[in-house]
Amino acid sequence: MNRAVVALLGTILVAAAATGFAQNARRAPAIASSDVLSQISMFSYREGKKSSLNFRGTPVAANANGAASVKYEDGNADISAKVSDLPAPGTLGPYTTYVLWTLTPDGHAVNQGVIGSYEGGKGEIKTKYGASQFALIVTAEPHFAVSAPSTMIALYNVADEVEADESKVTTLTERYDYSAIKPIAIDEDKSPAPLVQARYAVAIADSVGAKQYAPQQFAAASQKLGEAERAAQAKKSSDRKEAPGFAREAVIASEDARRAAMVGASEAKAEQERQAAAAKAAEAERVRSTAENAAKARLELLGRLDAALPTRVTERGLISEIGGVQFATGTSELNGSAREALARFSGVVASYPGLRFNVEGHTDNTGSPTANTELSLRRAIAVRDYLIGQGVAASTIDVAGLGSSRPEADNTTAQGRAKNRRVEIVVSGGPLQGNAPVAAR
Repeated sequence: MNRAVVALLGTILVAAAATGFAQNARRAPAIASSDVLSQISMFSYREGKKSSLNFRGTPVAANANGAASVKYEDGNADISAKVSDLPAPGTLGPYTTYVLWTLTPDGHAVNQGVIGSYEGGKGEIKTKYGASQFALIVTAEPHFAVSAPSTMIALYNVADEVEADESKVTTLTERYDYSAIKPIAIDEDKSPAPLVQARYAVAIADSVGAKQYAPQQFAAASQKLGEAERAAQAKKSSDRKEAPGFAREAVIASEDARRAAMVGASEAKAEQERQAAAAKAAEAERVRSTAENAAKARLELLGRLDAALPTRVTERGLISEIGGVQFATGTSELNGSAREALARFSGVVASYPGLRFNVEGHTDNTGSPTANTELSLRRAIAVRDYLIGQGVAASTIDVAGLGSSRPEADNTTAQGRAKNRRVEIVVSGGPLQGNAPVAAR
């Protein structure tokens, strides 16, 4: 047996059969550019010429064989095919018949009709196809009205005497895996083939969501199946004769429901994706707008604080500075300009809930470290107490006396020492939370 054909059967997906008629009739992935399909010939038949083909069996139908003739003329291909020694389709899974397919160059398959019964064995068909280029395959199917082939390929065409240009199949865009459907035994008295086909068809439609996405079509199919079931069980032979007709109607209605459900599910998925994309875009816009508003708030806060006290941006937050000249020499008493600036500062921060303040006193290195630390702490406390008096919540303020441990300038010059004598208010939280407020300057 051709190894590539064995590989073809290896593409059939295996799933555990569950209780009930069907748990899922799955749409198998498209086969594209595979070694498997490259073994199936496609012929472009010449106008007015007759060609002869043979059918070769796959491992699931190793003894099966057949032949076909094709004549393309005036836009139509006349196809005559015969097959023999096919296994009963029910021995392969949830199948009741065999169907002949034409495979098109773009990867689609067209149902050309039934070519075998539930008993297997032999079958034949005469049909037409409105194109000159195609391949022929035979598959086992759950019912006659399928619109895409199953994965259970039994026969495929090979050249005998052909008047055609030969190429290879490169893709099959749609096929179905029915391995999760529980097989139903055919019994001419209790479960005749037409009724089993109808049961399969309704179960397949149900498994792809027809109840949800094509409720009216599914209800009609279910109703027809019910009519077929009742007719098959009727006491009168005249009523029982109606069962195959109802079953056929149930199959056709079920296939319509299945196709409608596939379209509905696809549209529902597209709508979900559209809504998800819209929600994502809306969230991105919200985040952008929030970030933009927060940036504006941070920039506004910086400007307003800087108008009250010299303020700069650091990794710790905004730092507003009270220079040492705003304290009486050697004391922690705020002078008038310092109090006025702190009053303005307090008025600004009142508009921004959530702010926190760390008031840090600093000195130059003149004098002993102990004295400098004590003086810097007293000045920080003086600033804190003034802020509290201006309405800033005490619970939001921490103080620290750092003495000369964090100089900003060179203590060897008078100008540098003056810059180091300062109280800094580190502002954080509120609109500054988790973000660098503005570009450092």
